Formats: sequence, C-alpha cells, structure tokens
Amino acid sequence: MKNMTLDSLDMLSANILVNLYEKHSASSVAMEMNIPAPKVSRCLQHARMIFNDPLFIRKKHGLEPNEFTRQLYPLVKALVQCGEQLQQLESCHDLAASQVMVLYVSDLLIAELPQRLSSAISEAQLPISYELRTGSVDLVEDLAQGLVDLAIVSESSDRALQDDRLIVSPLTELTHLYLLCSHKHPLLQQEISLGNIANYPYLSAFGQLDKQAPDPFQRYCAQQRLSCHLAPVELGREGLAFHQLYRYLSDDKTVSLLPYSRVYEHSEQLPGLHVCCLSGMDTARLYRDQPYPRLYMLSRSGRGGAHLEWMKQEIGQLIKQNVH
Repeated sequence: MKNMTLDSLDMLSANILVNLYEKHSASSVAMEMNIPAPKVSRCLQHARMIFNDPLFIRKKHGLEPNEFTRQLYPLVKALVQCGEQLQQLESCHDLAASQVMVLYVSDLLIAELPQRLSSAISEAQLPISYELRTGSVDLVEDLAQGLVDLAIVSESSDRALQDDRLIVSPLTELTHLYLLCSHKHPLLQQEISLGNIANYPYLSAFGQLDKQAPDPFQRYCAQQRLSCHLAPVELGREGLAFHQLYRYLSDDKTVSLLPYSRVYEHSEQLPGLHVCCLSGMDTARLYRDQPYPRLYMLSRSGRGGAHLEWMKQEIGQLIKQNVH
C-alpha cells in the first residue's frame, strides 16, 4: 500500500492533476487555468509527494498518465466537481429563493457538464443550484414522486416512456456509432465489421431506461443469429461513466458500441483505448430493421416554474451543440 498524505491535498493541485490527465500538457493547463507554468509544475510535484507516485510518464506527445493515475483520476475528478458545487452553493447562499434541482444526465453525453451549467447559471444570475445523478432504481417513479426534476434518456422508441405522469420531449436522434476497444485489441488486426465485433465480449452502454432490455447491437445480433456475449460489469444502480470506459475496455478482449459523439471527440481523454466511428454502411445495416435511438427529456407533468423551464432550454441547447 502506498504511504499517502492526503490531508495536505489542496483543491488547486487536485484541479491541476485532473487537467493534466485530460490535456497531457503542462503549458496547455497553465493557459487553460490562467496560471504560470512553474506553478503547474510545483503543484504536480506536490501531488506526486502526496500520492507517493510519479503519476505521469513524459512521452513525445506529452504527459501520459500511469496505471495508478488512471484509477485515481475519477476520484479526484469527483472531488474537484464537489468543490465547484460547494462554491456554487456558497454563491447562492444569500439568495432566499434558491432552488435545488435534481438532474439525471449521463456524463457520456456532454463533456464538463457541471462547469457549463454552473457558468450558464452564473451568467444568467439565477438562484439555482443543482445535483447531478447518473443512477436510479426506478427513474420514472423518481420523476413522478418529484425526487428527480429532469432526466435525459436514450430510447429507440418513446413507447417505453408513455406514462401520464411524465412530459416526454424528443431531442437529438443518434445516427452514428462509435467503436471502443483497447489499442492492442485483436479486432484491430481484422476487418472491423458487425460480425467480427460480435465475436468478443460486449459492453452495453446505450443508457436505456430499462437496463435489462437489449440495446440496438444486441437486437441486431439476435436478428442475424449472431452470438453476443455481454461483458461482466459491476455498475449497481449507477450508469456507466465516461472515465470508467478504460476500466472495462482495457483488457484486450471487451468491445463496445456507443452512440455518443463525446467518446470520439474527446478520445484523447481515454488513453489506451482505440475509438473510431463505425462505417456508415455498417451503421445503416445495424439500423435497417429497427429505429435509430433518440435522446428524450423527461419531467413530471404539472411540475413547472420559470427556473425549470430555463433548465430544460439550457440542457436542450447543450445537447444540440454537443451531441452529434
């Protein structure tokens, strides 16, 4: 076990560690955070002392996180996000009309969603705070009971969403598929086809309301009588998070197909994984006998208010801008 001194970890060093993981460059982090480059280096050295680990390996393309840092990243990322939400809470403390909204949105959809929402709320000078969730035992019931204010789900049809207690608003249609696997996966030495993908353990992560229901690739395999063996995962009630993808796909065996453009556009944040857009021909073949999935926004019937309507418009706009 490493001899760590976590009590001396400060938020600046945590934030710099997260940004170095995502950008692989100290100079880029300094520019992004508007702080001197030597300070970035000092904070990195401080983090190395705290965790008793080198954390990064310097390579030609920049700083490459080691295995310990890959495991550490989601924990420190969550810590930084909690710190940002605490700052937001403090800024809203003096606003008597402050309203806390509970949002159910997968972080596979939009990069840096908490920061973007917080910035939009601050710019609009609204007394709104929020809590982001990615898991629910029964999302429809949580919405109906007012435990969740707004949810984004992916479904091939709105039939599964029909409930008199809900308002269902269709958003972006998901017409692309992105293949994810290890850089060393044997699939990359073959023709990338639906049939060959089906030969390997498959990680399903379409974010459907019914997590037990087959996703579009599983339905395609059933239609074509192809064997599709699900990879073992231990997610519990939580959905799959962006930075858990490496954990499940780095074994040189497991593959996944995802409909979310973030995994492709931010693949540099998934070191060790190969991410590519499935060919238009294979995508059309997969969806030939089934509809393309679509994102839907869910809220409770009869639950309104100017702040909730503003949040609906803001999240809808973020999805329109960032999900392709």
